[in-house]
Amino acid sequence: MANATILIVTARWDTTAYAAAEILRRNGRESSFFYPDDIPQRAQIDAAFRLGKWSNRLHTEDGLIDLDEIKAVWWRKPSAPRPSNSLPKLDLRYARRESDYALQGLWRLLISNPDIYWMSDPQNIRKASNKMIQMARGAAHGLMSPKSIVTNDPQEVCKFYDECSQRMVYKSMTGSLLMPGEVLSPDEEFPGVPLVRPFTDEDMKKVDSVRQSACMFQELVEKKHELRVTVFEDQIFTCQIDSQKSDLTRYDWRRHDLRPSARVGKLPNSIAHACLAILDEFGLRFGAFDFIVTPEDKHVFLEVNPNGQWLFVQEWVPELRLMQAFVDIMIRNSR
Repeated sequence: MANATILIVTARWDTTAYAAAEILRRNGRESSFFYPDDIPQRAQIDAAFRLGKWSNRLHTEDGLIDLDEIKAVWWRKPSAPRPSNSLPKLDLRYARRESDYALQGLWRLLISNPDIYWMSDPQNIRKASNKMIQMARGAAHGLMSPKSIVTNDPQEVCKFYDECSQRMVYKSMTGSLLMPGEVLSPDEEFPGVPLVRPFTDEDMKKVDSVRQSACMFQELVEKKHELRVTVFEDQIFTCQIDSQKSDLTRYDWRRHDLRPSARVGKLPNSIAHACLAILDEFGLRFGAFDFIVTPEDKHVFLEVNPNGQWLFVQEWVPELRLMQAFVDIMIRNSR
C-alpha cells in the first residue's frame, strides 16, 4: 500500500472494485482500499494540522494509506461510519456523526487539490442522484421521460391511475428494501419488492397505504427494448437489453435470478450529446443511463445512476470494453 497512488473508497462486497484493482495492478498501478464503515472500529483517522497545512493518513487492517501520496480517487460504494453498537444510543449517534464529519473533511481536502483526479466528486454524485432532478435536467437537454407523479396522497394516485388509463407502474426512488451490505435483524423479513412493477386494480384496493411514504408512479411506456448507456468521461458504451423476451424482465430487467439477452446497441447522436451534457452539468466523470426504446423507436429517458454498476455490461457483451476504458483513465490520471 505504500506505493499506491489510487484510492478506492467502497464497501467490502464490491466485487467490481476488486476486479478493477487487479487489472490496474497488472498495468503497474497499485490501489489502496478504504471502507468508511470500518471507522472507528477497524480503522483509524490520523489527520494533523501543523504550520498551516493538513497531513492526513488512514490506518486500516491492510496497512497505512498516506493521503498525501494519492493521485486519483475512485468513489465507488461506501457505507457510513459504523461505531460499536455497544455504545448507548445517544453516544452511538454522536460518534457516527463526528466520524462522518471528519471523513467529509478529508474528502473535501482531497477534492480541493487540483492535482488529484476524482471519479467522481461525492457531493456531485449526491446532487445528481435524485430522479426528480435528473428528469428535469434531461428535459432541459431535449430528452423525453415518462409522465410521472411523486406523492403520498391516495387521491392523487387514483387520479393519475385514471389519467394513465390504468396503465401505471410503481417505481422505487432509492433502491431495494435491503441495500448491498445491509443485514437483517433476526425478527425482520425481506419481501424482495421489484424496483419497478405494474400497479394493478388489486393494488388500488390498498391505495391508502401510500400515506406511509412518498411514492413515485409513472405511466407505463411500451418497450421494444431497453438501453443501458455507460459513460466514462467522453466515451459512450451502449448495451441493448432485450427485456421483452421474458415476462420476468418485462417491467424490470434488474433481476438477480435471470440474465436477459443483450447485445451492442445504437444510440442517436442527439441522445449521446444529451447524456454528455447532463454529466457535464452535474460535474460527473461517470454515469449509467437507462432508456426505453419504444416500438416507434422513440428514446424515453428513465434515469442516470451517477455511481452505478457497470462491469455486468461487459460480462453480458464482451465487445463493450468498459474495464479497459476505466483502467486507461485511472492510469492516465494517477501519475
